[in-house]
Amino acid sequence: MTSFLFFLLWSIISALYTDGSDILPLSRLRNVTMAAVVVDKGFFSGKNEDYRKARTMILDSIHEVAKKEIRMGYIVVHALQDTNIDLREDYMVLLSIATCDKTWYLYELARQSGIIHLAITDRSCPRIPISDGISIPLIVPGEELPQMFLDLRTANALSWKNVVILHDDSFEKEKISDIVQAVTSNLPNMMSNIASRSIFSFKRFASESVRKQHIKDVLNSFHIQQLGNCFLVIVTVDTITDVMEIAKSLKMVHPGSQWLYVLTDAGSRNSTNVTYLADLLPEGGNVAVIYNITKSDGTCNIDLLCHVNDFIRYFVSAIKNSSHINNELNENITGTKHDIFRLTKFQINSHILKNINAKFSGKSNLSNKKCGNCLFWKISSAITWGNYFLHGRKAANLIESSTWNPRRGINLSDVIFPHIAYGFRGISLPIVTFHNPPWQIVNVMKNGEVSYGGLVFDVLKYLSKKLNFTYAVFVPKIMNNTKALRGSTRALKVGERPHGTLTSATRKLPEEVLELVRTKKVLLAACAYTVSDFEKSAINFTIPIFVQTYSFLTSRPTQLSRALLFTSPFTKETWACLAAAIIIMGPILYLVHKYSPSSTKLSGLNSSWQCVWYVYGALLQQGGMYLPKSDSARILVGTWWLIVTVLVATYSGSLIAFLTFPKIDDPILTVDDLLAHKDKLTWGFPNGSFLEEYLQSSENEQYRLLLSRSERHNDTEEADIIRRVKDGKHVFIDWRSSLRFLMRKDLLSNGICHFSLSTEEFMDEPIAMIVPNNSPYLPIINSELYRMYESGLINKWISEKMPTKDKCWVGANSNEIVDKRKVNVADMQGIFFVLFMGIVLAIIFLCLEFYWYRRKVSKQRKFIQPFVS
Repeated sequence: MTSFLFFLLWSIISALYTDGSDILPLSRLRNVTMAAVVVDKGFFSGKNEDYRKARTMILDSIHEVAKKEIRMGYIVVHALQDTNIDLREDYMVLLSIATCDKTWYLYELARQSGIIHLAITDRSCPRIPISDGISIPLIVPGEELPQMFLDLRTANALSWKNVVILHDDSFEKEKISDIVQAVTSNLPNMMSNIASRSIFSFKRFASESVRKQHIKDVLNSFHIQQLGNCFLVIVTVDTITDVMEIAKSLKMVHPGSQWLYVLTDAGSRNSTNVTYLADLLPEGGNVAVIYNITKSDGTCNIDLLCHVNDFIRYFVSAIKNSSHINNELNENITGTKHDIFRLTKFQINSHILKNINAKFSGKSNLSNKKCGNCLFWKISSAITWGNYFLHGRKAANLIESSTWNPRRGINLSDVIFPHIAYGFRGISLPIVTFHNPPWQIVNVMKNGEVSYGGLVFDVLKYLSKKLNFTYAVFVPKIMNNTKALRGSTRALKVGERPHGTLTSATRKLPEEVLELVRTKKVLLAACAYTVSDFEKSAINFTIPIFVQTYSFLTSRPTQLSRALLFTSPFTKETWACLAAAIIIMGPILYLVHKYSPSSTKLSGLNSSWQCVWYVYGALLQQGGMYLPKSDSARILVGTWWLIVTVLVATYSGSLIAFLTFPKIDDPILTVDDLLAHKDKLTWGFPNGSFLEEYLQSSENEQYRLLLSRSERHNDTEEADIIRRVKDGKHVFIDWRSSLRFLMRKDLLSNGICHFSLSTEEFMDEPIAMIVPNNSPYLPIINSELYRMYESGLINKWISEKMPTKDKCWVGANSNEIVDKRKVNVADMQGIFFVLFMGIVLAIIFLCLEFYWYRRKVSKQRKFIQPFVS
């Protein structure tokens, strides 16, 4: 494909450059301006006759305009015939009339050479970056939609990742194909492109009811999760209202979706006023309408020479303007400073492009029908977020966000979807709250000024920043709440409840607040409220902003009795086995010793009873006066000594551990532990709490048993509850944070921690803000709240308002390490008790021995002993 470039170079020949730099001496610009022109044969459908005629006309027109406009020098025009051209650095401007592919090829050459590129291309071609040049597509009226979508994407006005395209049968298949290609094709110099597309069509039936049912069937067939929420709808004036109504009825228009409508016949039917469509848009939708306002009088005809002539005239005008700047620079700066402050080639090119763009955007050129200014489209964007609260109605407002014509391209005065970019656009929205520390705090100063704080307002402030709105807080007059407003000088912590209250402060919401939410007079209620499925028919909840867990408050476990501490190293079974071993080993030793052939008569091993004492003495490492003489008996005794060594070492080490670490009662850590002590303990929770509601609806047998045996406590029973828990007869179930405050309160008043908390957090109570039922803004509010969770902001706000840690903070199941513990009398009382029992038994046996001895002596006196001499 042969090409010719028109290039107007606002420079001097290469000799005018100084020492190889890119700085041009503007003082010599008015002598010679070099340019290059290329006319692509493929641009004229490959017809040689049309190509030669166009080339001649273009070059003649260039010389004629240049001769007429330039008074300060002359232009050297180089007509280049090969596409593999060498753009010399002494060129200033390149003018190309070529196909899209060839234009972008020449653009890369011009960009690398640092020269200005002015291009005329065919339709459906992405424009070259405005920083490097200007391109104008040569569009036939009626075929401008593909170019419009390319311009929208190039300007980053559409940042869709996927798109669902809907169109009626008023469009030809070829035109729809061109639009799909323009919307989804990869663009040069674009980092992101549309990843997927889906195309649906519907017929325009004559019957309105049949047409609506057909459109409803098409929209109902969408799988939003797979296709996405970005819709491009290309329809006529007759069909757009049906699509809008049905999409609204199917709740497909919401803050998470984007709908871009294209009215193809608005200009031909004189229906350029689209304000009536605002009544069809729901609250919270993101909708824009593109419509044609071109007058179809048959006089709109695009002329190639018109664009060429304008390029030359505007370029010459830019040269004159730059020459004037250069003259002022020469007059004001002289000497060595001139080389420092003179303009670079890049600055000169930027100045020229800025002047040419200003000429193209001038209002005087909009009436030139031959240059394509007769083609004109507008984009109106819907302002729907918050309208109901501001104006008391659901209708949207339409603003003109953009215009488009072939020469200027897209001219954005605002973004196409304002709410996607700017949220609520800074409007003030009504919020309702009431005083309920620490969740929401309303302080009224002496001068009448009101301030708001608490955990909920920490969330709300960040939410308003992310969604770009301000809020006007409304505090309704609530009984028993006015005094709290003026008397709350101390901010409560999480879980801390006002004096005299036991029930959760998030379970009760004033009816005045609920009524404002139900009637949709506020965006949301800035109140912490427990999520309940029973109330979702009238109101709705955000995702939980806080989660309160339930635990058990029990008396602090005490140490077990240490009277028999010396028996603790071994279990009862071990002691029983040890006693049996002593009793059995005695007779066995006696038999082995007695019947061994090598045994000798020893007085200490002559009976089973003596052998038992011998084994017992060996166990206590006391040894014996006699050692068996036979090898068999010695092996048996040696084995017993080995067993004794292991037993004594094990007992000694375990006894030291039991002396160092006191043993305490088994704490109540889980629901199973609590139910296991049901015969010894009672338990209860605040009346009307979320826990009661949860247990009533639970299918778990454990929870049913927990509910059936539980007590319900009222606000007046706090002192009695604390006393019963201290006595170890009762367990109190409540928020973990609230139980910590009861523990801390007791510690501050008594200096001793009497309570402990269970480790199991067996149930969660979700706490959220409330919004009106079917609020369209709930998904975007939840999305921002979820980001707060992920970033750790909510956990940070909660930790700042949590109670400080103290010595009651440690759980009941934690090991308390005793530093430098000394053994006291209580630890050794058991062994003294054994000593006492030993003495008592010894005295008893002594008495028995005296008794037995006297009886024996008396019997002997009754017998007559024979006299033996």
